[in-house]
This record gives sequence, structure tokens and C-alpha cells, in this order.
Amino acid sequence: MPCKCELRRKIKSAAVPWIPERTVYLDYNATTPVDPRVIGAFERACRKTWGNPSSLHSAGTAGWNELEILYDSASSFFGTDAEGFHLCSSGTDALSAAIYGTAGREKDITFITSAAEHQAVRHPLFHLARRSPAAPSGFCGGVVSLPVDEDGKIDLQKLKDALRGRKKTAVVISPVNHETGAQQPIREIAETARSAGAIVILDAVQAAARLSPEEWAPYCDIFCISGHKLYAPKGTALLWRSPGIRLRPLRFGGAQEGGLFPGTENTAGGAALSEALKLMKSEQKDELRMLKTLQRDGLNILEKAGICFTIESPEDSVAGILCISLKPQVAMQDLIFSLNSLNICISRFSACSDRIDGRSRILDAMGRPALRSANSIRISCGRWSRRDDFHKLAAALKKCGC
Repeated sequence: MPCKCELRRKIKSAAVPWIPERTVYLDYNATTPVDPRVIGAFERACRKTWGNPSSLHSAGTAGWNELEILYDSASSFFGTDAEGFHLCSSGTDALSAAIYGTAGREKDITFITSAAEHQAVRHPLFHLARRSPAAPSGFCGGVVSLPVDEDGKIDLQKLKDALRGRKKTAVVISPVNHETGAQQPIREIAETARSAGAIVILDAVQAAARLSPEEWAPYCDIFCISGHKLYAPKGTALLWRSPGIRLRPLRFGGAQEGGLFPGTENTAGGAALSEALKLMKSEQKDELRMLKTLQRDGLNILEKAGICFTIESPEDSVAGILCISLKPQVAMQDLIFSLNSLNICISRFSACSDRIDGRSRILDAMGRPALRSANSIRISCGRWSRRDDFHKLAAALKKCGC
């Protein structure tokens, strides 16, 4: 379907060349570049193990082996049972299967979430709350959206109050906010939820890249991650569920992936994701230390350049995600267009958002003033980000009058 976004059409008409070697890319939260080592794994699978993993012959077995290697790699990185993983196409795909699948198995269940979640969590939950005809048969629970404080965290007492008196509950939350990098107290949330008999579903799409798995993976019953946030290709994601957790399938047509994701598996993508997870296991700690230093230096570079801004990310936000608000001098759509013309790739909200102008829903939930919420940008860094990126960003912001 042709995109009707006015800004996208304007950017396309401007014909600014995409030259990866020259462009400053500060949008790792939207998607990461694919690591060349991961491309190698993808290419190898395309050439050698392209058989349908459901086929009962040697070519099919070779494809099936790629999936087993993927689940072993995921188990090693996340510290979980390999049997619980399912390959799918995106984090949104995985989260929909987790949410609708839980609603389909557990009648009268109430979902508890936060006001600062990604659309991939909010949209299916509130679709269920409206009791759409497309909702699983018999679902008649509800959704409780908990407020967050100025640091983007939910109040544990409010969580306890929301859990009290309910027979079946599921807490759906992200350990790391996609826009500000704010962290939730996942261990305490899990302890509170489990003491009330609730299951915990984590949107770990950002957390997988920004936190060590031991900080969040042990504290859930289901989690979802996306390969294209981990230097793997788009079209790769994983849903993990602990033993004993059953989900009702959303779609039908095959028995692949426990029936949750019917259709022939993307084995080449799985091989790439497997390699990406192996690299994360060996390199993540060093990468996070680098990003923490880079973020501190980046702020100093912006300040010394005279850029007028307010830091919106909490002090304990994860490394590599920085949300700032600029002085209200230009429309945000014009600013993003101008930055793109200067070869700066940056975003305001989630890449899944359908707008650029207007206030940030996340910053509104955190109680930020309307003027700051309407003038925020998200800077997200990753494996190939450098200090020079911040020097070029500062120069571009000054040119735009910030």
C-alpha cells in the first residue's frame, strides 16, 4: 500500500541520498544495521540449508537443524529452556500471539499494563478490552493501565491494588521504555505479580539489546524479542514461554512452532538471529559500557555546542537511549525533515507511530510539561555509533536554529 505520510513524501521528493558511510544514524531503537558477521550466517543458510524444515528428508533435516541451533543459542544467551522458544516474524507478531493466546486460554483474565507501553502492547490489549468480535471467544476480562511516575516506573503498591481480588491476571510490561530508556523494577514487579498468582509477559524487544538477560529474563513467564533490534535481519523474532504456559493459536494452517506461527519457518533468518545472539553473548557487556560512556560524552558535546535542551530520560535509564526536548523554535516535522536533509537519521517516537508532530504520549504519561513533550527527540545509539556522530548532530541542530 502506498504510504500517505506527508513527511515521507516530502523526504522522498527531496531525494537526499542514503549513503551509510556518510549518514549519521542515531535511530538504533527503530532498527539496527545488520552485522556483517550475521549476514555471513544468513548467506550460508541460503546456500546450504534452504530445505523446508518440515520435510522428512536430508534437505529438510538440514533446515530443521538451523532451528535447533537457534533455540540453543537463544537458551544460552537468555538462560532459559530451549524448548520454550518459537520463531516468528516480528516483535509485534510475538506480542500479539502472547496476549491473544493468553486471553484465549484463560477466560475472564484481566491484563495489567502501564501507561507508557509500546503500541504493540497497547493496541492488542485495548482491542480485547473493547470486546471486538475478533477477540478470542469467551474473553470478558478487562485491562488496567497503571500510571507511571516521573522516572517512567509503575508504583508497586498500585500494582498490588490492581491485582487484589482478581482471580486471573496477567501483567504485560516492558523492562525498557522504547522512547526514554526508562527501566521498570522487573524483579519486584514479578515478585508482586507471582505472589498474587499472576503471569508476567515481557515486551523485551528493547531490553534484549540494552540489558543483560539476567536482569529481566528470569522474572517472567513469557517474553518476546525482535532480531532487527539485535543486528539481525528484519523478519526474525522469538517468543519464549516457560513450561506449563499454554497459548491459544491466533492463526491456523500448519503445526509449525507449536501451532502458534503456522507456515514454513524462515530458516535463513533463524540462522542469522542465532549468530546475532552468539555475538550478543560475547560482546554485550563491552558494548553497553561503550554506550554508557558515549551517551555521557554525547551530552557534553551538545552542551558545549550551545544546544538548548532538557534531558527527559531518567538518571537510571539504560545505555544508548537518550530522550531530550529542544526549545520550541521550529515545528518538529520541519526539524526532522531538515535533519534528514543534513544526513542525520533520528526519530521522535517509535517507528510504529504514524505521526511526527504533537506531544509524546510517553512524556505526557511521565508528567512532563506539554511544551517539552511536544518538542522531544529520541537519540538511540548502538554498535557503530561514535562521538563524531554527536558533533555532527550538534552542528546540524545549530544550523536548524536549536
